[in-house]
Amino acid sequence: MDMERSRPARLLGHLAFTAAAAFAAVAALYLILLAKLVFTDGPGRVCGIDSCPRGTGGLALLAPLCAAAAWLLWRTPRKRGHGRAPVHVRVIAVCVALAAPAPGWLGFEYARGPHMDLSGWQEAVHPAAAPVGVWAPRPGMLVRARTDGLVAYNGEGRRGWRLPAPERTPLCALSRTTPSGIGLLTYGESPGACGSQVVAVDLADGHVEWTRDAGRALVAAAGASAVVADRDTVTGLDLRSGTERWRVPIPADCTVKAVDGSERHALYVEECGDAARITAVDSRTGTRAWQSALPTASRLREVRVLSAVPPVLRVTETAERGMDAVLLLDDTGRVRGSVPASGPDGDLLSEPSPLLTGDTLVTAVKQGKKNGVSAYSLTDGRRLWQAGAGDEEVRGLAPTGPGEVGVVTSGRWWTYLTHRGLADGRGRAEPTVLRDLPLGERFAFYPGPPGSYVFVNLDRKGLLPPIFDMDPVFGW
Repeated sequence: MDMERSRPARLLGHLAFTAAAAFAAVAALYLILLAKLVFTDGPGRVCGIDSCPRGTGGLALLAPLCAAAAWLLWRTPRKRGHGRAPVHVRVIAVCVALAAPAPGWLGFEYARGPHMDLSGWQEAVHPAAAPVGVWAPRPGMLVRARTDGLVAYNGEGRRGWRLPAPERTPLCALSRTTPSGIGLLTYGESPGACGSQVVAVDLADGHVEWTRDAGRALVAAAGASAVVADRDTVTGLDLRSGTERWRVPIPADCTVKAVDGSERHALYVEECGDAARITAVDSRTGTRAWQSALPTASRLREVRVLSAVPPVLRVTETAERGMDAVLLLDDTGRVRGSVPASGPDGDLLSEPSPLLTGDTLVTAVKQGKKNGVSAYSLTDGRRLWQAGAGDEEVRGLAPTGPGEVGVVTSGRWWTYLTHRGLADGRGRAEPTVLRDLPLGERFAFYPGPPGSYVFVNLDRKGLLPPIFDMDPVFGW
């Protein structure tokens, strides 16, 4: 009878011994991971209460709990006088201890959340030159522009063709779009003379299609035409050959302040004294499609065309209480809505550059001391949603998937990538921690192979890696 009663007790003792081995293995794993997070991954190689990597708190709690559970389970059979476990039980306990870290690791990954790390980068190009912008003519290819020329990068981040700028003639501006794989750029002979020469470049191989001397020209691509706005004319050139297609004179008292284009129309904004207007002409023939006065009453401090379809302008007047807003136009040039740059919903920030996708404008905003991201309808200017970022600075915006926008934010210690739905602004998943990010003040980023991203630095000093890849972290 005593023997029959002792069998369940011995079985429980053996199970407790095996469980103790499993908890001891998980506790050891968590202690190792905790030390790495605090002393290796933490900022300055050591972290405090508000700066430790995500998941540190959970490990700090679970590691001693697992150790305590292992100790209690190990003590249970000894208190009952069962003595040492048989050899076969110890072998089973060792096997369980070796297998236990697997579910323990899954628990750690869940608590830590998604991370991305550098997977490849280009060394900074010396001597340093100021970045001008970047083109993404097709998926897997980027063309980065500096004042000393163009450099193309393939989908693996490797350098391709180069197009140096002429001696003592810096590259100074790029067209916003690159239809048919042709990009337009301008050179300037002096810091104040951007646009003294217009160049069309085939972005597939860096071949110069044509060049044209100008005064202080503004350029844009519109369908199969290159639009060149000089002091007294707006000229349409064949995008491939550079031959003149049409010419529109500019009145003597007017100055072209911005140009852009779509497949159908070339757009240009003129300032005539204290008045301003926007004109659309057929991109193939130069025939006027429509012209509309802008609701301004003083000279323009700045005007930027954010989109050609639909026409969207950021307009800032010089007058103290003048207009500072994003204007939304219909296909006849009439203003159908506006988004004020300052208001109760927050102040629109010019950096990072606003993102326009479909009928939605997504932009960084500041409301008091708090930062965030807001989306507005391009049909009537209504705010669709606002997502707060707290004390974190909104650094970058980019489309990252169907109906989705990626938002890069930086706090005092960490940088995150958050995916938000365009319809409601809700986070699609837990923010991804971006490790060891060598980012400048300005940058652009683009989706790369599934789950990865390509970042392009546009910092003014040009001392950081010009381009680098971020891939998901598996493991440490």
